[in-house]
Amino acid sequence: MIRTLVVDFDGTVTQEDLLDTIASRFGDPEVYREVDEALDEGRLTLREVITREYEPVRRPLEEIVAWELENVSIRPGFRELVQLAKSEGWRFVIVSSGFHELIEPILEHEGVDVELHANRVDPRPEGWKVLWRYDETCDSCGESCKRSIVQEFAGDGELVYVGDGYSDRCAAEASDRVFATKGLARYLDERGIPYERFDDFHDVAHGLAS
Repeated sequence: MIRTLVVDFDGTVTQEDLLDTIASRFGDPEVYREVDEALDEGRLTLREVITREYEPVRRPLEEIVAWELENVSIRPGFRELVQLAKSEGWRFVIVSSGFHELIEPILEHEGVDVELHANRVDPRPEGWKVLWRYDETCDSCGESCKRSIVQEFAGDGELVYVGDGYSDRCAAEASDRVFATKGLARYLDERGIPYERFDDFHDVAHGLAS
């Protein structure tokens, strides 16, 4: 039986959501606030939000990567969970709404080699352009979401999802077992969907072991 552990990146592997932080710090804070509110109120999809957040980002990619490597905070227990999962025969996959170009340098810096599914970005001087890698609309939630990627891993084995926020909702609902924190935990609570709460990856490792 194939067992797959799917982990979100921004706000899950990282303590804070770097995708949001970079958009607000290096883009237009007013645009960021406007589209973030529209997402909360259901007036924009996540795909529309990320696209608009990154249009005002004009700094070179190398500068942004250098900044994130100096400022990123990884959730405790990440490397240990990767090692444990691999030793126990789990397929460990990061599935993110963020960008390969921002995630890969952090994973390399942490000395972690895992399978990664994410969007890409073209860091144009006139404004970063998101290159989407997920289906435009999901049959379940109607958005461009991670569910289609996650379902590819399901097969006949166990699928465990670990996440924290808006982009994790639909994928979590398609999983056999969920570890959740922050906004994802609140969402699942409101809908009476069972999950296991975590603060760090040591909690996830303990949960998998038990």
